[in-house]
Amino acid sequence: MTPAARPGVDVHQALVSAAAVHRCAGLLDAAERDRAARLPAPAAARFTVARGLLRSVLADRLGVPPGRVSLTARCPGCGGAGHGPVRLTAHHGGGDRDGYGGAAGDAGWALSVAHSGSLVAVAVGHRAGPVGVDVETAERAEHIEELAPRLFRPDQRDRLARLPAPARRAALLRAWTGAESYAKATGTALGRALARVDATVDTGGRVAVAAPDRLAGWSVRAVPARAPGYAAAVTARHGTRVRTHPRTDLTAGPPAG
Repeated sequence: MTPAARPGVDVHQALVSAAAVHRCAGLLDAAERDRAARLPAPAAARFTVARGLLRSVLADRLGVPPGRVSLTARCPGCGGAGHGPVRLTAHHGGGDRDGYGGAAGDAGWALSVAHSGSLVAVAVGHRAGPVGVDVETAERAEHIEELAPRLFRPDQRDRLARLPAPARRAALLRAWTGAESYAKATGTALGRALARVDATVDTGGRVAVAAPDRLAGWSVRAVPARAPGYAAAVTARHGTRVRTHPRTDLTAGPPAG
């Protein structure tokens, strides 16, 4: 297998702004625009930018315009269409710029989307198995703090409690994003994911999660969040290359078709 064809996951992030929403709205298909129209304004803005970022990333990888990337979503719980995990169903023409070919369909592609506050993230994997990504804003830390007993064992909670408040909240965010990304990648219910991602924290506030052998070969990794005060994590199969890109500017240029 050549280096270009090595299984891998790419993580892209972008900020939600009025300009980004305006540009990304031109990238969405009719079903996505309809869903955005039915959401409250802040959620609609995050959804629009997240789907616009995802379409932009896939269009670049596949060598086609964003409008020719076909995405679908279906909820695993209720079975309803339009919400839930998103996947690539087809693209038309072009070829993957990394040499994966241009066959239609989702062959080998795995996608994950996350958004919180003013930051959105997408993870795009090829031939790497399922992937999960999560981002969280520090504003969520107060709500997450009550979940510390489910994220950390008693001895770890004592160590967590001795940390200064900013370090404690940062550690909680890192543990929470790890659990969320693990739940997304594996399809595990969040409650079970919280128990499995056995987070530990050292005296400096650095967080680690259970090793891959404890997680049936899954690796949970913190990745750089491309906005101050945020935390981000991605879960993929152990040994998968994970590359985090600089923040994408979605405000430059006219909407693509």
